[in-house]
Amino acid sequence: MGWNDHVDWELNDAINDLIDEGLLEEGTPAYGVAQQVIHSGIESLSKDQRRVWDRYVWEPLARRQEKLEIQRIVDSNPK
Repeated sequence: MGWNDHVDWELNDAINDLIDEGLLEEGTPAYGVAQQVIHSGIESLSKDQRRVWDRYVWEPLARRQEKLEIQRIVDSNPK
């Protein structure tokens, strides 16, 4: 097992997508919380960190996923 076996790479990619889309900014508390979840899991968050996660990371991730799913459905329907 390597040093990064516990890293959630899928979440890391999703967080990077939020950054690329301007929905999350590096250096902010929300970014720090997101990095902690990527590397240590959501269970590692304090109550205050969990509130930051829910509002500034999880909600944007959920909205983004919903938009992607809608776009996938639109794209899969013949014109």
